Amino acid sequence: MFKESIDRRSMKVIDASKLQQMVIGAYKYLEENKSLVDELNVFPVPDGDTGTNMNMTMKSGVDKVNQTSGLSVEEIAKALSQGTLMGARGNSGVILSQLVRGMSKTLKGKDEIGALEIRDIFKNATKTAYKAVMQPTEGTILTVARKMSEKAEEAFDENKNLDDYLVEIITEGQIALDNTPKQLPVLKEAGVVDSGGQGLMFLLRGALNALNGDIDRDIDLSSSESVEEGSYKIYFELLIKENDFKKISDSIDSLSTNFDYEYKDGHLKAEARSEYPQQIISKILVDGILVKLEVENTKPDIENAVKEPEKLKKYGFIAVSRGEGFDDILKSMNIDKIISGGQTMNPSTEDIYKNIEEVAAENIIIFPNNKNIIMASKQACQLTDKNAMVLETRSIPETFTAMLEFDEDEDLEENIENMADAISDMHTVEVSISIRDTSVNNIEIKKDDYIGILDGKIVATTSNIEETTREAIKIAIDKDDDISLVTLYYGEEADKRKAKELVKKLSKDYKDIDIELVYGGQPVYYYQATLE
Repeated sequence: MFKESIDRRSMKVIDASKLQQMVIGAYKYLEENKSLVDELNVFPVPDGDTGTNMNMTMKSGVDKVNQTSGLSVEEIAKALSQGTLMGARGNSGVILSQLVRGMSKTLKGKDEIGALEIRDIFKNATKTAYKAVMQPTEGTILTVARKMSEKAEEAFDENKNLDDYLVEIITEGQIALDNTPKQLPVLKEAGVVDSGGQGLMFLLRGALNALNGDIDRDIDLSSSESVEEGSYKIYFELLIKENDFKKISDSIDSLSTNFDYEYKDGHLKAEARSEYPQQIISKILVDGILVKLEVENTKPDIENAVKEPEKLKKYGFIAVSRGEGFDDILKSMNIDKIISGGQTMNPSTEDIYKNIEEVAAENIIIFPNNKNIIMASKQACQLTDKNAMVLETRSIPETFTAMLEFDEDEDLEENIENMADAISDMHTVEVSISIRDTSVNNIEIKKDDYIGILDGKIVATTSNIEETTREAIKIAIDKDDDISLVTLYYGEEADKRKAKELVKKLSKDYKDIDIELVYGGQPVYYYQATLE
């Protein structure tokens, strides 16, 4: 049925103009269907954001593409990669940016795309994405990408019609997506396929539709604008080994808006344009023997040019937060930068990167405070030349505990290790509302019932919010005899009077445990509790 729905025509190559149409078509199709992807969240709480994150990531890429003159597929792919890299939001967005990065590497020096390039795009995209994930899980977007890569290799024929070739590959991706519940039991129980994989399939279907001319006519596909050049012009000469040349030049190319070079007998002479010259300078200082370096600011800001240089303190801190009460606590703990974000609103790699650049400190610790922001935080650390590290916090209260373990006299790695040890002993309870009937961890959940989540797993559900909270906390305490403190944070939609009554009941239930109530002001979760 999928194959029959394609209006085919003979096609041997994809040029820059057509690739640009495919990029925009992919974005538009995902945008139309992002809510369907959001709804594939395994947990039936109102925080599904995979589709939104992938859509916003792709939009950053499209914005960059629409600024390029688009003379070659290399330029289109490079612009798309730069845009998605900096605009990546959530784990799904970071993985998408890495898939695009693999495509961009494949199209280096290419003017058009044929069957050979398509095969290599899927191969390199998959390889790059798998490398970016510390512990790849099968039954996810990575599996869908890998299966398409394998199909691209198996079905390759240099003379094959591109429509036919792409249909075969994308059909294999759909089969892989449909099989994800068989690989991840949690998907099967919830009755959904992997959300990231579904987002990827929408993107590819949109691209294929655009390849065949099915794209909104009101979209401006012809952009005569050039990519805006970076404010800094960096000229350098470098001595490098021949077998290191491609790796280094590709890396610098990905960091710049314009990159021109001449390479001969181990001597690289190059000029690059960038908004962030420190990235390029850091790269060339590490990877070669520097012969000459000149940096020129071509767009100097005269009004702000004369400033006293900031004195660097030893440590700086960046935390992602959402909730007035949580923000106030973080400020009281001297967090330098608070990035607004969390569930349903993940900050981009660029958001985190810009905050890193603004912190005047020798060492910077980043608290993502959400499992879906960890990858973007790490990607931002890779982009900066500052000494920045991520502490993998999954909730805002974990940052509070981590900061109590901070020691100014310790080095960065030791502080990260000590903080990680402190939060590893914590338990977190979250209480939200179900948006659909489902089953998770053998627990039958009804729409509009309340859900108690302990350390990322649903453990309780009732029709009463206080009962659900008490039950989830009881399960946590029964599992850990060492708990001596429970801190209950009530959210923006929780009733303060009822929250106080809940604390009184918990204090009666557990006379030997201190129970504290704090205003968090967080959305989505009526209550969050930490047990230490």
